[in-house]
Amino acid sequence: MKYNSEDYFSVIDTRTGRKICDCADEIDALMMVSFDSQNRTITRNQFLMGQVVDIQMPKALPTTEVVPVKKQQPKKLKQHQNKLPESELEPVKV
Repeated sequence: MKYNSEDYFSVIDTRTGRKICDCADEIDALMMVSFDSQNRTITRNQFLMGQVVDIQMPKALPTTEVVPVKKQQPKKLKQHQNKLPESELEPVKV
């Protein structure tokens, strides 16, 4: 099993300790720090994703175990069962 990790960079305001932004590229984070270098710093963070499982799908489904399906005949009513009559009423229009 493999673990994927991604590094990203946070730009922090040193006066307040608040995060200004997150950058995927270190060059972008350095550019953000350069705007106010006395009051900003960079921290490197690492995001660990969960396990990545590789699954290989078969190219085609196996056809050697195909079972023919019989068409079902409609069930016949038993002697004591009655079929309900079709309604002769007109449909309701809303």
